[in-house]
Amino acid sequence: MRYLKLYTAFALCTGILLAGCNKLQNGYDYKKSFYNTNLNMSVMDFMKSRPDLFSGMLAAIDYVDQDPRFKDVKEMYATNGNTFLLLSNNALINLEDANSYWVINTVQQPYPGKPDSIVTMRGSDWSQYSRDTIANLLRYHVIKGTQTYSTLNSKPRWVETLAYSSSNDSARVYLYLENVREANLRINNYNGVPTIYKATNIAANWVNIAPRTPDLHATNGVVHVMNRWLFEPTRQAIKDN
Repeated sequence: MRYLKLYTAFALCTGILLAGCNKLQNGYDYKKSFYNTNLNMSVMDFMKSRPDLFSGMLAAIDYVDQDPRFKDVKEMYATNGNTFLLLSNNALINLEDANSYWVINTVQQPYPGKPDSIVTMRGSDWSQYSRDTIANLLRYHVIKGTQTYSTLNSKPRWVETLAYSSSNDSARVYLYLENVREANLRINNYNGVPTIYKATNIAANWVNIAPRTPDLHATNGVVHVMNRWLFEPTRQAIKDN
C-alpha cells in the first residue's frame, strides 16, 4: 500500500508538470516587441511631420533663413553625423509655460493702442528678436558628433556645439548618463548652473535637464527632443567641472 501511494503521488506530479509544459508551449510563437527608435526620415522631415511639437522651431529656422548671413542655420539640419536637440513648442513658444523662451526672454513693445508707452511683454513672434540671437540659439542646440546611449557613459564631458567658435568658446554642453538602472541622459547638469537668468529665478528649473524623448535616430543624425531650451555655460563653469 505504501508503494502504491508513492506511485500515485509520483503520477499526479508528473501529470501536473506535463500539463504545465503544454500551457507554456502554447506561447511558443510569442513575438518580441521593441521600442523602435528609428525615424526613417531626416531631421528636418521629422520636424515637419510633427508641427504640433515643432512649429515654433520651424518658424525660428525660417526667420533666420531670410537673412543671407545665416543660411548655415537651416543647412545644419541636413548635416550628417551630428546630434540634434530639437526644441518643442513647450520649450520655445508656449506662453503658458513659465520657462519657455518667449516667456523668459521678454521684449520691449509699444502698449496696444498707446504707441508712446513702451512696456515689457512676453514674446509673441520671432521678429521681436534679432536674427543673430536666434541663429546662435539654434546653433547651440546642435552638438558636434554622435552623442547617444552607445557613445556616452556616466563620466560627464563637455562637448562642442555648432555655435562654438574662437570668439564663443563656451558654446558647449555637458553630457552624461546617470549611474542608475535607467541610465537617464542628463544635459547641462553641472556645478554652478546659474540660479538667475535675466532677472528671473530659474534655480529649480535648469538642473537635471533630460530630454522629453531621447535617442531617436534620423537618417542623418541622432535626435533628442527637449521640453527645455538651454543657455550656454560660463567659461568658469566649464573650468570648474
